[in-house]
Amino acid sequence: MKTAAKTYTRNLSISMVFYMGSLFAVNSFLNHNELVQWQAGLLALIPMVPVVFAVRAVITFSRTWDELQKQQAMEGTLIAFLLVGMGTFLYGFLEGVGFPVLETIWIFPMLILAQGLGRMIVMWKY
Repeated sequence: MKTAAKTYTRNLSISMVFYMGSLFAVNSFLNHNELVQWQAGLLALIPMVPVVFAVRAVITFSRTWDELQKQQAMEGTLIAFLLVGMGTFLYGFLEGVGFPVLETIWIFPMLILAQGLGRMIVMWKY
């Protein structure tokens, strides 16, 4: 494994460990304590701090890619953007006729999954 990939793996893993820890800690605390809404809102955002470091790790790693890897990532991201964007747009119409509401917390994980699948398809093409 190249040095950039090792650094990325380490930084992303550390970020995700802190994310999971803070997520469980905050949820546990909020479930056992009554707080004013603004206090609960601030606490609920704490898990986003390690997410910022994960984003930083991804961006730093992507800067080490060659032109082909960047092209594949861009095409995979475009596929994800279109699939998830059109899918959520379409589902919005279905919500209007009684389908269950899609919680927005699921959109980002869908984007990540679709980007990974899109990138695999693009890499297979090359």
